[in-house]
Amino acid sequence: MSKKDLSCRHRDLHVITFEKVHSVNSMERLFQTNCFSILVVNSGFLTMKVNAIVNCLHLNELIVVPVTTPIDIIKISSELRISLLSFTSEFLFKNTIRKPNIGFFEIFIAKFPSKVVLKNDESLLLSDLLALIGNEKYKINENVFFSEIQLLNFNLILYLIAGIYSENSYDVRTRYNRKEKLVFSFLEILDIHCREQHAVKFYSNTLLISEGHLSKVVKQITNKTIKEFIKEAIILEAKILLQNGDLTILQIIEELHFSNSSSFSNFFKKSTSMSPSEYRLKLKL
Repeated sequence: MSKKDLSCRHRDLHVITFEKVHSVNSMERLFQTNCFSILVVNSGFLTMKVNAIVNCLHLNELIVVPVTTPIDIIKISSELRISLLSFTSEFLFKNTIRKPNIGFFEIFIAKFPSKVVLKNDESLLLSDLLALIGNEKYKINENVFFSEIQLLNFNLILYLIAGIYSENSYDVRTRYNRKEKLVFSFLEILDIHCREQHAVKFYSNTLLISEGHLSKVVKQITNKTIKEFIKEAIILEAKILLQNGDLTILQIIEELHFSNSSSFSNFFKKSTSMSPSEYRLKLKL
């Protein structure tokens, strides 16, 4: 089985499309415990246990498997073909176009993932997007903007699947426990206030809990610290603002509520390895 691996450009993103699966063992080897996995059945069927829940997937059925989730392949059919997109938490949070959006992060934090049935048009669109990100059907690897195309495509896939889950999982919120709902509430507040509020205390006060409790819950549920979420949200906002050529660096500093240009530049450079001016210049190349 040959895995179409994008590690040459993105070490934390892997994809296979319409792959013939010959055995239970070979199917299990496709899943990486440090990755989120989006699995689509293209033909045949398989039965798998995901976090102790048994799911039987048939043609055009999809399941999202969160990171570190126990997986056990029970049975596969002889005609099984699958498509699989895998990516790490780091890749997900660094390469989303917008700041944390509750609309699609819910499906990746879900403790008990459920399958959804794709409509024909959804299946065709997702197949094309996976083929594009795998650089198979469309040979775009020589394009000077190959990485940018891949990242945009990755985001398209996330939004597409988020919409599909939203339509199919009418009772999705009832399946989350109190800690998971707290994380969702934090992300919603962060989405609104990250430009002007950089301190953990603001978010804990808004949620009427202590800083320590919020930090502990966020780390436990997402395996990321609350400060990492805040930092990444600010960086994404900074990048969005830097793309607007009508804004000066000083205006962006004021918009993001940094005390001075030095603190903003140091913060941005520590995360991106370039200054705000260098990042803006790169956008023009």
